[in-house]
Amino acid sequence: MKLSAANGRFISLKKTIKSDSLPKYNILLPAKSTNNINFSKKNIISKKQEDLTLKELTEQNLLQEFSHPAILVTKTGEILYIHGRTGKYLEPAPGRSGVNNILRMARPGLLNDLTIALHQSAQHKEKVYQSDIQVEGNNDITVVDLTVIPVQNTIETTLGSKLYLVVLEEKKIMENNVSPENDNLLDSDQDITAEESRKIIANLRQKLQAKEESLQNTVEELQTANEELKSSNEELQSLNEELQSANEELETSKEELQSLNEELKTVNAELENKVTELTQANTDMKNLLTGTGIGTVFVDLDLNILRFTPSATKFINLIETDIGRPVDHIASNLKNYDNLVEDTQEVLSSLIPKDIEVQTEENQWHMMHIHPYRTENNVIKGAALTFRDISEKKEIKNELEKLKKEVQNGEK
Repeated sequence: MKLSAANGRFISLKKTIKSDSLPKYNILLPAKSTNNINFSKKNIISKKQEDLTLKELTEQNLLQEFSHPAILVTKTGEILYIHGRTGKYLEPAPGRSGVNNILRMARPGLLNDLTIALHQSAQHKEKVYQSDIQVEGNNDITVVDLTVIPVQNTIETTLGSKLYLVVLEEKKIMENNVSPENDNLLDSDQDITAEESRKIIANLRQKLQAKEESLQNTVEELQTANEELKSSNEELQSLNEELQSANEELETSKEELQSLNEELKTVNAELENKVTELTQANTDMKNLLTGTGIGTVFVDLDLNILRFTPSATKFINLIETDIGRPVDHIASNLKNYDNLVEDTQEVLSSLIPKDIEVQTEENQWHMMHIHPYRTENNVIKGAALTFRDISEKKEIKNELEKLKKEVQNGEK
Protein backbone atom coordinates (compact mmCIF):
# COMPACT_ATOMS: atom_id res chain seq x y z
CA MET A 1 0.00 0.00 0.00
CA LYS A 2 1.39 3.43 -1.05
CA LEU A 3 0.31 6.86 0.25
CA SER A 4 1.23 10.19 -1.39
CA ALA A 5 0.10 13.75 -0.70
CA ALA A 6 -1.99 15.47 -3.34
CA ASN A 7 -2.53 19.26 -3.27
CA GLY A 8 -2.06 19.21 0.52
CA ARG A 9 -5.63 17.96 1.04
CA PHE A 10 -5.92 14.45 -0.42
CA ILE A 11 -3.81 11.34 -0.37
CA SER A 12 -3.77 8.97 -3.36
CA LEU A 13 -4.27 5.42 -2.16
CA LYS A 14 -3.47 2.61 -4.64
CA LYS A 15 -4.72 -0.74 -3.47
CA THR A 16 -5.16 -3.92 -5.45
CA ILE A 17 -8.16 -6.07 -4.52
CA LYS A 18 -7.69 -9.72 -5.44
CA SER A 19 -10.95 -10.69 -7.00
CA ASP A 20 -12.06 -11.94 -10.41
CA SER A 21 -15.05 -9.63 -10.53
CA LEU A 22 -13.47 -6.33 -9.33
CA PRO A 23 -10.85 -4.22 -11.20
CA LYS A 24 -8.19 -2.03 -9.63
CA TYR A 25 -9.48 1.30 -8.26
CA ASN A 26 -7.63 4.57 -7.62
CA ILE A 27 -9.39 6.16 -4.64
CA LEU A 28 -8.81 9.67 -3.30
CA LEU A 29 -9.36 9.97 0.46
CA PRO A 30 -9.12 13.00 2.79
CA ALA A 31 -5.70 13.24 4.50
CA LYS A 32 -7.27 13.31 7.96
CA SER A 33 -9.11 9.98 7.46
CA THR A 34 -6.37 7.71 6.13
CA ASN A 35 -7.09 5.19 8.84
CA ASN A 36 -10.72 4.62 7.79
CA ILE A 37 -11.11 3.81 4.06
CA ASN A 38 -14.67 3.22 2.88
CA PHE A 39 -15.53 2.04 -0.61
CA SER A 40 -18.74 3.80 -1.57
CA LYS A 41 -21.17 2.15 -3.97
CA LYS A 42 -22.05 5.62 -5.20
CA ASN A 43 -18.45 6.23 -6.33
CA ILE A 44 -18.39 2.89 -8.15
CA ILE A 45 -21.63 3.69 -9.99
CA SER A 46 -20.33 7.16 -10.91
CA LYS A 47 -17.13 5.57 -12.24
CA LYS A 48 -19.13 3.17 -14.46
CA GLN A 49 -21.30 6.01 -15.75
CA GLU A 50 -18.17 8.04 -16.54
CA ASP A 51 -16.67 5.09 -18.45
CA LEU A 52 -19.94 4.68 -20.40
CA THR A 53 -20.00 8.39 -21.26
CA LEU A 54 -16.41 8.23 -22.50
CA LYS A 55 -17.22 5.20 -24.62
CA GLU A 56 -20.20 6.95 -26.22
CA LEU A 57 -18.10 10.09 -26.79
CA THR A 58 -15.36 8.06 -28.46
CA GLU A 59 -17.77 6.16 -30.69
CA GLN A 60 -19.58 9.38 -31.65
CA ASN A 61 -16.34 11.09 -32.71
CA LEU A 62 -15.23 8.00 -34.65
CA LEU A 63 -18.54 7.99 -36.54
CA GLN A 64 -18.25 11.70 -37.30
CA GLU A 65 -14.63 11.66 -38.45
CA PHE A 66 -14.10 8.29 -40.12
CA SER A 67 -17.51 6.87 -41.17
CA HIS A 68 -18.80 7.35 -44.69
CA PRO A 69 -22.17 8.79 -45.62
CA ALA A 70 -24.88 6.12 -45.68
CA ILE A 71 -28.56 6.04 -46.56
CA LEU A 72 -31.08 3.44 -45.36
CA VAL A 73 -33.59 2.75 -48.14
CA THR A 74 -36.27 0.28 -49.16
CA LYS A 75 -36.23 -1.94 -52.24
CA THR A 76 -37.85 0.80 -54.30
CA GLY A 77 -35.41 3.47 -53.08
CA GLU A 78 -37.58 5.20 -50.49
CA ILE A 79 -35.29 6.96 -48.00
CA LEU A 80 -35.88 6.03 -44.35
CA TYR A 81 -32.74 7.37 -42.64
CA ILE A 82 -29.65 9.39 -43.66
CA HIS A 83 -26.30 9.24 -41.87
CA GLY A 84 -23.64 11.84 -42.59
CA ARG A 85 -23.48 14.59 -45.20
CA THR A 86 -24.83 13.48 -48.56
CA GLY A 87 -25.16 16.81 -50.35
CA LYS A 88 -22.42 15.88 -52.85
CA TYR A 89 -24.33 12.83 -54.02
CA LEU A 90 -28.02 13.68 -53.54
CA GLU A 91 -30.15 16.72 -54.24
CA PRO A 92 -33.90 17.33 -53.95
CA ALA A 93 -35.78 16.39 -57.11
CA PRO A 94 -37.61 19.24 -58.87
CA GLY A 95 -41.38 19.31 -58.72
CA ARG A 96 -43.92 18.79 -55.98
CA SER A 97 -42.49 17.58 -52.67
CA GLY A 98 -43.46 14.08 -51.64
CA VAL A 99 -41.78 10.87 -50.55
CA ASN A 100 -37.97 11.21 -50.76
CA ASN A 101 -36.57 8.59 -53.15
CA ILE A 102 -32.83 8.08 -53.53
CA LEU A 103 -33.17 7.26 -57.24
CA ARG A 104 -34.87 10.60 -57.91
CA MET A 105 -32.42 12.52 -55.74
CA ALA A 106 -29.21 10.97 -57.13
CA ARG A 107 -26.91 13.46 -58.89
CA PRO A 108 -25.80 12.90 -62.53
CA GLY A 109 -23.33 10.06 -62.85
CA LEU A 110 -24.59 8.18 -59.80
CA LEU A 111 -28.10 7.22 -60.92
CA ASN A 112 -27.26 4.36 -63.32
CA ASP A 113 -24.74 2.63 -61.05
CA LEU A 114 -26.99 3.13 -58.01
CA THR A 115 -30.00 1.65 -59.84
CA ILE A 116 -27.97 -1.38 -60.99
CA ALA A 117 -26.42 -1.98 -57.55
CA LEU A 118 -29.74 -1.68 -55.71
CA HIS A 119 -31.44 -4.01 -58.19
CA GLN A 120 -28.65 -6.63 -57.98
CA SER A 121 -28.56 -6.49 -54.18
CA ALA A 122 -32.33 -6.97 -53.98
CA GLN A 123 -32.31 -9.75 -56.58
CA HIS A 124 -29.35 -11.78 -55.30
CA LYS A 125 -29.68 -10.76 -51.62
CA GLU A 126 -25.98 -9.99 -51.31
CA LYS A 127 -23.62 -7.03 -50.98
CA VAL A 128 -22.87 -5.20 -54.24
CA TYR A 129 -19.76 -3.05 -54.70
CA GLN A 130 -18.95 -0.63 -57.54
CA SER A 131 -15.89 1.56 -57.67
CA ASP A 132 -14.73 4.75 -59.37
CA ILE A 133 -18.16 6.27 -59.95
CA GLN A 134 -17.87 9.85 -61.17
CA VAL A 135 -20.58 12.01 -59.61
CA GLU A 136 -21.10 15.45 -61.14
CA GLY A 137 -21.48 18.26 -58.62
CA ASN A 138 -22.06 21.98 -58.98
CA ASN A 139 -18.46 22.91 -59.89
CA ASP A 140 -16.53 19.65 -59.65
CA ILE A 141 -16.66 15.89 -60.07
CA THR A 142 -16.44 13.54 -57.12
CA VAL A 143 -15.17 9.98 -57.52
CA VAL A 144 -16.82 7.59 -55.07
CA ASP A 145 -17.06 3.89 -54.34
CA LEU A 146 -20.62 2.62 -53.97
CA THR A 147 -21.65 -0.26 -51.68
CA VAL A 148 -25.21 -1.59 -51.26
CA ILE A 149 -25.66 -3.91 -48.27
CA PRO A 150 -28.86 -5.85 -47.41
CA VAL A 151 -29.73 -5.13 -43.79
CA GLN A 152 -29.81 -8.26 -41.62
CA ASN A 153 -32.79 -8.88 -39.31
CA THR A 154 -34.83 -6.45 -41.32
CA ILE A 155 -37.47 -4.46 -39.46
CA GLU A 156 -40.80 -4.71 -41.24
CA THR A 157 -41.89 -1.31 -42.46
CA THR A 158 -45.33 -0.07 -43.27
CA LEU A 159 -44.57 -0.93 -46.90
CA GLY A 160 -43.68 -4.50 -45.99
CA SER A 161 -40.30 -4.13 -47.76
CA LYS A 162 -36.78 -5.17 -46.81
CA LEU A 163 -34.16 -2.53 -46.10
CA TYR A 164 -30.80 -1.80 -47.75
CA LEU A 165 -27.87 0.37 -46.65
CA VAL A 166 -26.27 2.50 -49.39
CA VAL A 167 -22.69 3.53 -48.45
CA LEU A 168 -20.80 6.20 -50.45
CA GLU A 169 -17.00 6.43 -49.98
CA GLU A 170 -15.34 9.44 -51.56
CA LYS A 171 -11.99 8.86 -53.27
CA LYS A 172 -10.92 12.13 -54.88
CA ILE A 173 -12.25 15.36 -56.32
CA MET A 174 -11.54 16.86 -59.74
CA GLU A 175 -12.00 20.64 -59.58
CA ASN A 176 -12.41 23.46 -62.08
CA ASN A 177 -15.22 21.63 -63.84
CA VAL A 178 -12.79 19.23 -65.53
CA SER A 179 -14.45 16.01 -66.57
CA PRO A 180 -12.60 12.68 -66.87
CA GLU A 181 -14.04 12.35 -70.34
CA ASN A 182 -12.43 15.65 -71.31
CA ASP A 183 -9.14 14.58 -69.71
CA ASN A 184 -9.13 11.30 -71.59
CA LEU A 185 -10.18 12.84 -74.86
CA LEU A 186 -7.05 14.82 -75.55
CA ASP A 187 -6.61 17.32 -78.35
CA SER A 188 -5.40 16.02 -81.66
CA ASP A 189 -2.26 18.18 -81.42
CA GLN A 190 -1.10 16.36 -78.28
CA ASP A 191 0.70 13.07 -78.37
CA ILE A 192 -1.25 10.14 -76.94
CA THR A 193 0.85 7.43 -75.40
CA ALA A 194 -0.06 3.76 -75.44
CA GLU A 195 -0.70 3.79 -71.72
CA GLU A 196 -3.13 6.71 -72.03
CA SER A 197 -4.88 5.00 -74.92
CA ARG A 198 -5.36 1.84 -72.86
CA LYS A 199 -6.81 3.91 -70.00
CA ILE A 200 -9.19 5.66 -72.35
CA ILE A 201 -10.31 2.37 -73.87
CA ALA A 202 -10.69 0.74 -70.45
CA ASN A 203 -12.76 3.69 -69.21
CA LEU A 204 -15.01 3.55 -72.27
CA ARG A 205 -15.43 -0.22 -71.94
CA GLN A 206 -16.33 0.17 -68.29
CA LYS A 207 -18.98 2.76 -69.13
CA LEU A 208 -20.27 0.65 -72.00
CA GLN A 209 -20.55 -2.35 -69.68
CA ALA A 210 -22.40 -0.24 -67.11
CA LYS A 211 -24.81 0.95 -69.81
CA GLU A 212 -25.35 -2.63 -70.98
CA GLU A 213 -26.03 -3.80 -67.43
CA SER A 214 -28.43 -0.89 -66.89
CA LEU A 215 -30.18 -1.73 -70.16
CA GLN A 216 -30.34 -5.41 -69.22
CA ASN A 217 -31.80 -4.57 -65.81
CA THR A 218 -34.35 -2.31 -67.48
CA VAL A 219 -35.31 -5.08 -69.88
CA GLU A 220 -35.67 -7.58 -67.04
CA GLU A 221 -37.81 -5.14 -65.07
CA LEU A 222 -39.97 -4.53 -68.11
CA GLN A 223 -40.37 -8.26 -68.69
CA THR A 224 -41.27 -8.77 -65.02
CA ALA A 225 -43.72 -5.88 -65.17
CA ASN A 226 -45.18 -7.30 -68.41
CA GLU A 227 -45.68 -10.72 -66.81
CA GLU A 228 -47.29 -9.11 -63.77
CA LEU A 229 -49.57 -7.10 -66.06
CA LYS A 230 -50.53 -10.26 -67.94
CA SER A 231 -51.26 -12.05 -64.69
CA SER A 232 -53.26 -9.05 -63.46
CA ASN A 233 -55.12 -8.94 -66.78
CA GLU A 234 -56.05 -12.62 -66.48
CA GLU A 235 -57.20 -12.09 -62.91
CA LEU A 236 -59.26 -9.07 -64.01
CA GLN A 237 -60.81 -11.05 -66.85
CA SER A 238 -61.67 -13.88 -64.48
CA LEU A 239 -63.08 -11.36 -62.02
CA ASN A 240 -65.04 -9.71 -64.82
CA GLU A 241 -66.56 -13.07 -65.78
CA GLU A 242 -67.47 -13.72 -62.17
CA LEU A 243 -69.04 -10.27 -61.93
CA GLN A 244 -71.01 -10.88 -65.12
CA SER A 245 -72.23 -14.21 -63.77
CA ALA A 246 -73.13 -12.55 -60.47
CA ASN A 247 -74.89 -9.78 -62.38
CA GLU A 248 -76.97 -12.33 -64.31
CA GLU A 249 -77.86 -14.08 -61.07
CA LEU A 250 -78.86 -10.74 -59.58
CA GLU A 251 -81.02 -9.99 -62.61
CA THR A 252 -82.73 -13.37 -62.22
CA SER A 253 -83.17 -12.78 -58.51
CA LYS A 254 -84.53 -9.33 -59.27
CA GLU A 255 -87.16 -10.78 -61.62
CA GLU A 256 -88.09 -13.42 -59.03
CA LEU A 257 -88.36 -10.74 -56.36
CA GLN A 258 -90.54 -8.63 -58.61
CA SER A 259 -92.82 -11.60 -59.26
CA LEU A 260 -92.89 -12.41 -55.55
CA ASN A 261 -93.59 -8.77 -54.79
CA GLU A 262 -96.61 -8.81 -57.11
CA GLU A 263 -97.87 -11.97 -55.43
CA LEU A 264 -97.37 -10.39 -52.03
CA LYS A 265 -99.28 -7.33 -53.16
CA THR A 266 -102.16 -9.56 -54.27
CA VAL A 267 -102.12 -11.49 -51.01
CA ASN A 268 -101.87 -8.24 -49.06
CA ALA A 269 -104.92 -6.86 -50.87
CA GLU A 270 -106.85 -10.05 -50.10
CA LEU A 271 -105.80 -9.89 -46.46
CA GLU A 272 -106.86 -6.27 -46.25
CA ASN A 273 -110.25 -7.25 -47.62
CA LYS A 274 -110.49 -10.07 -45.07
CA VAL A 275 -109.54 -7.70 -42.27
CA THR A 276 -112.15 -5.25 -43.44
CA GLU A 277 -114.79 -8.00 -43.56
CA LEU A 278 -113.81 -9.32 -40.14
CA THR A 279 -113.86 -5.83 -38.68
CA GLN A 280 -117.33 -5.27 -40.12
CA ALA A 281 -118.55 -8.66 -38.86
CA ASN A 282 -117.13 -7.98 -35.42
CA THR A 283 -118.83 -4.59 -35.34
CA ASP A 284 -122.12 -6.13 -36.45
CA MET A 285 -121.85 -8.83 -33.77
CA LYS A 286 -121.16 -6.28 -31.05
CA ASN A 287 -124.12 -4.17 -32.15
CA LEU A 288 -126.31 -7.28 -32.30
CA LEU A 289 -125.36 -8.45 -28.82
CA THR A 290 -125.71 -4.97 -27.41
CA GLY A 291 -129.09 -4.44 -29.12
CA THR A 292 -130.63 -7.64 -27.84
CA GLY A 293 -129.84 -6.72 -24.24
CA ILE A 294 -128.84 -10.31 -23.51
CA GLY A 295 -125.82 -10.53 -21.27
CA THR A 296 -123.21 -12.94 -22.67
CA VAL A 297 -119.90 -14.15 -21.25
CA PHE A 298 -117.40 -16.31 -23.18
CA VAL A 299 -114.86 -18.46 -21.32
CA ASP A 300 -112.14 -20.86 -22.51
CA LEU A 301 -111.56 -24.45 -21.44
CA ASP A 302 -109.77 -23.24 -18.29
CA LEU A 303 -112.76 -21.00 -17.44
CA ASN A 304 -110.74 -17.83 -18.16
CA ILE A 305 -112.82 -14.92 -19.45
CA LEU A 306 -112.37 -14.30 -23.18
CA ARG A 307 -114.87 -11.50 -23.74
CA PHE A 308 -118.29 -10.28 -22.58
CA THR A 309 -121.10 -7.93 -23.54
CA PRO A 310 -121.96 -4.78 -21.58
CA SER A 311 -125.22 -6.32 -20.31
CA ALA A 312 -123.27 -9.13 -18.61
CA THR A 313 -121.96 -6.69 -16.00
CA LYS A 314 -125.40 -6.79 -14.32
CA PHE A 315 -124.77 -10.39 -13.30
CA ILE A 316 -121.00 -10.54 -12.88
CA ASN A 317 -118.84 -7.60 -11.82
CA LEU A 318 -116.69 -7.44 -14.99
CA ILE A 319 -114.40 -4.71 -16.36
CA GLU A 320 -112.13 -4.63 -19.43
CA THR A 321 -109.02 -5.59 -17.44
CA ASP A 322 -110.73 -8.83 -16.28
CA ILE A 323 -110.21 -10.44 -19.68
CA GLY A 324 -107.89 -13.41 -19.18
CA ARG A 325 -108.73 -13.84 -15.48
CA PRO A 326 -110.49 -16.96 -14.13
CA VAL A 327 -114.25 -16.48 -13.71
CA ASP A 328 -114.20 -17.72 -10.10
CA HIS A 329 -111.92 -14.79 -9.14
CA ILE A 330 -114.70 -12.33 -9.92
CA ALA A 331 -117.67 -11.67 -7.62
CA SER A 332 -121.17 -12.09 -9.03
CA ASN A 333 -124.43 -10.25 -8.38
CA LEU A 334 -126.51 -13.46 -8.13
CA LYS A 335 -128.44 -14.32 -4.97
CA ASN A 336 -128.25 -17.78 -3.46
CA TYR A 337 -126.17 -19.14 -6.35
CA ASP A 338 -122.50 -20.16 -5.99
CA ASN A 339 -122.27 -23.04 -8.47
CA LEU A 340 -121.27 -21.08 -11.56
CA VAL A 341 -117.89 -22.79 -11.93
CA GLU A 342 -119.26 -26.27 -11.21
CA ASP A 343 -122.16 -25.94 -13.66
CA THR A 344 -119.92 -24.58 -16.41
CA GLN A 345 -117.40 -27.38 -15.90
CA GLU A 346 -120.24 -29.90 -16.04
CA VAL A 347 -121.40 -28.55 -19.42
CA LEU A 348 -117.83 -28.74 -20.78
CA SER A 349 -117.56 -32.34 -19.60
CA SER A 350 -120.93 -33.57 -20.84
CA LEU A 351 -121.32 -31.16 -23.79
CA ILE A 352 -125.03 -30.88 -22.82
CA PRO A 353 -126.45 -27.34 -22.47
CA LYS A 354 -127.93 -26.38 -19.15
CA ASP A 355 -130.56 -23.80 -18.11
CA ILE A 356 -130.63 -22.36 -14.59
CA GLU A 357 -132.97 -19.72 -13.14
CA VAL A 358 -130.99 -17.12 -11.17
CA GLN A 359 -132.01 -14.02 -9.26
CA THR A 360 -129.99 -10.79 -9.02
CA GLU A 361 -129.49 -8.55 -6.04
CA GLU A 362 -132.25 -6.35 -7.51
CA ASN A 363 -134.74 -9.27 -7.29
CA GLN A 364 -134.88 -9.72 -11.04
CA TRP A 365 -135.06 -13.18 -12.48
CA HIS A 366 -132.99 -14.35 -15.46
CA MET A 367 -132.55 -17.62 -17.25
CA MET A 368 -128.83 -18.47 -17.38
CA HIS A 369 -128.14 -20.70 -20.35
CA ILE A 370 -124.74 -22.49 -20.47
CA HIS A 371 -123.73 -24.23 -23.70
CA PRO A 372 -120.42 -25.35 -25.28
CA TYR A 373 -118.59 -22.89 -27.54
CA ARG A 374 -117.95 -24.62 -30.88
CA THR A 375 -115.78 -23.46 -33.78
CA GLU A 376 -116.60 -23.88 -37.49
CA ASN A 377 -114.72 -27.19 -37.39
CA ASN A 378 -116.90 -28.37 -34.47
CA VAL A 379 -114.05 -28.06 -32.01
CA ILE A 380 -114.91 -27.17 -28.39
CA LYS A 381 -112.97 -24.07 -27.37
CA GLY A 382 -114.85 -23.17 -24.19
CA ALA A 383 -118.36 -22.23 -23.08
CA ALA A 384 -120.84 -19.38 -23.53
CA LEU A 385 -123.08 -18.06 -20.72
CA THR A 386 -126.19 -16.06 -21.65
CA PHE A 387 -128.60 -14.31 -19.29
CA ARG A 388 -132.19 -13.77 -20.54
CA ASP A 389 -134.69 -11.71 -18.53
CA ILE A 390 -137.64 -13.81 -17.28
CA SER A 391 -138.89 -11.50 -14.53
CA GLU A 392 -142.27 -10.88 -16.19
CA LYS A 393 -142.72 -14.55 -16.92
CA LYS A 394 -141.81 -15.35 -13.32
CA GLU A 395 -144.37 -12.84 -11.99
CA ILE A 396 -147.13 -14.28 -14.20
CA LYS A 397 -146.25 -17.75 -13.03
CA ASN A 398 -146.35 -16.66 -9.38
CA GLU A 399 -149.77 -14.98 -9.87
CA LEU A 400 -151.14 -18.11 -11.54
CA GLU A 401 -149.97 -20.23 -8.65
CA LYS A 402 -151.52 -17.75 -6.24
CA LEU A 403 -154.88 -17.80 -8.07
CA LYS A 404 -154.73 -21.56 -8.23
CA LYS A 405 -154.34 -21.75 -4.48
CA GLU A 406 -157.19 -19.30 -3.94
CA VAL A 407 -159.49 -21.35 -6.20
CA GLN A 408 -158.59 -24.51 -4.34
CA ASN A 409 -159.26 -22.82 -1.01
CA GLY A 410 -162.71 -21.50 -2.28
CA GLU A 411 -163.85 -24.94 -3.31
CA LYS A 412 -163.22 -26.22 0.13
